[in-house]
Amino acid sequence: MFAGRSCTLITLTLLKSDGEAAAETVKVFPEQVGPGEMLWVDAESPTDQELTDLKQRFGLDEYAVEDVIHRNQRPKMEDYGKNVFAVVHVPVVKGHSSEIIELFVFFQKNWIITIHSVDSELIHSVDARIRARGLSPLTTSPSPDLLFYIFLDFAVDAYYPILDEEENRLEDIDKKATTTFKTRVKRMENIVAIITTIEGVRKRLMTLRRSLTPTRDMLGMVMRGAVPFVADASLRSFRDVYDHSFQLLETIDNDRDRTSDVRDLYISLHSASTDTTRSRS
Repeated sequence: MFAGRSCTLITLTLLKSDGEAAAETVKVFPEQVGPGEMLWVDAESPTDQELTDLKQRFGLDEYAVEDVIHRNQRPKMEDYGKNVFAVVHVPVVKGHSSEIIELFVFFQKNWIITIHSVDSELIHSVDARIRARGLSPLTTSPSPDLLFYIFLDFAVDAYYPILDEEENRLEDIDKKATTTFKTRVKRMENIVAIITTIEGVRKRLMTLRRSLTPTRDMLGMVMRGAVPFVADASLRSFRDVYDHSFQLLETIDNDRDRTSDVRDLYISLHSASTDTTRSRS
C-alpha cells in the first residue's frame, strides 16, 4: 500500500449498503469500489511520499496537495473536475483556550479522503458513528457527499461549547462590575486585569469569526448546487449545518458587541469612582 513506514496512521474504511457491517477496516486498497460501496481514506500526518501516492492513485490536483503540505488555509471548497477539495476548520478546546485544527477533504462519487496533522477527536467521533450505524438515517446507501456533510456538521457544532464558555466569562465579568468598584483596594489593578480579560475574549471571538465566515460561504456554495458530487437530495442535510453557521456568526457578533458594552461600563465606573474620590479629597 504505502512503502517506507508503518501504515498505522493511514486508515482505509469501506462502507457498504448491505451486509451486517455498515463499515469495516480494510488493509489494502480495493481493486475497485463496487456499487453500493464507498471508500474512506483517513491520513494522519502523511509523509510527502504518502501524499504523492494518494495524488497518483486518486488523481488529486497538484495545487490542492500543495495546500495540504503548506497548511494555514482558510476554509474553502474548490472544484477540480475529477474531484472536490475542501478545507474545513475544526475548533478544539485546549484547557482554558481553543485552537483551530485544519481538516483537508477530497471526495468524488465513491470515495472520500481526509487528511489532518494531529490526532483528531472529530475523526474518532465520525468513525464511531459510521461503524455503529453507517450513514443512517440520512441514507442507507454510502454517499461521500453525506459523509462530508457529517464532517461539516461535527466541525460547526464544535463552535457551540467554545462560545458558551466565552459567554459565561462575559456573564461573570458583568456581574463583577458593581462589586469591583465598591472595593477601592487595588481598584486600578482590578480594572486593568478585567479589561485585559475582555480583550482576550474579543480576540478569541474574532478568531472564531474569521474561521466560521468562510465556512458559511463554503456551505453557501453547496446550497446553490455549485459543488459537483453533491446530490440534490443531500442539500436538505446541508441546510441544517448552513443554518447553524448563521446562528453561530450572529452569536459571535452579539458577544463582540457585548464585550464593548462591558468594557465601556468598567471604564465609566472607574472614571466615576475616581472623580468621586478626588472630590472628597
